[in-house]
Amino acid sequence: METKSSIIFVTGGVRSGKSSFAESLAIEYARKEKADLHYIATAVNTDTEMQERIAKHQQIRKTQKVKWNSHEQAVNIGELAEVFSKKDVLLLDCLTVLVNNELFFKDQRQEMIEDKLKKDLVALSRSCRYLILVSNEVTYEPSTDPFVQNYSRILNRLHYFLVQHAKEAYLVEFGIAKKKKGGKK
Repeated sequence: METKSSIIFVTGGVRSGKSSFAESLAIEYARKEKADLHYIATAVNTDTEMQERIAKHQQIRKTQKVKWNSHEQAVNIGELAEVFSKKDVLLLDCLTVLVNNELFFKDQRQEMIEDKLKKDLVALSRSCRYLILVSNEVTYEPSTDPFVQNYSRILNRLHYFLVQHAKEAYLVEFGIAKKKKGGKK
């Protein structure tokens, strides 16, 4: 990965305020850089609850006084890299769902998913000025299920990789962002 990283990593528990914080960061950086804003949505409308969550996120973005360019990409996010310019600000929400999608919707071995996602995320980070990634801390609720344990391991290794290469990293709890690496807050 390049020494001047464009990655900003935002994590926390479920419904902790991560997305709102990440959106405000994206808007701040886009204004500062006079850049276009892009939202990469990884969620798939699978049930009523997910449909409601997607609609809520879309509505919030519509009320903001900025223009979001939305990209729905449930898998193969690296394919989007050619869409962006080096000046763009991207917000990917969320890595947790993306890993899930790759595990369930792709016909590939689980061992290959981690490497594929690392390559895709590196490609995205090199295609823009800032790549802001939102993810959940899934180890807050440990499981004895082998599949869930494997999922958690993959996600934790991706988190570690991203934080190591990130310009900034934040933990959001109860709507409060705590700076863990770099940044201003």
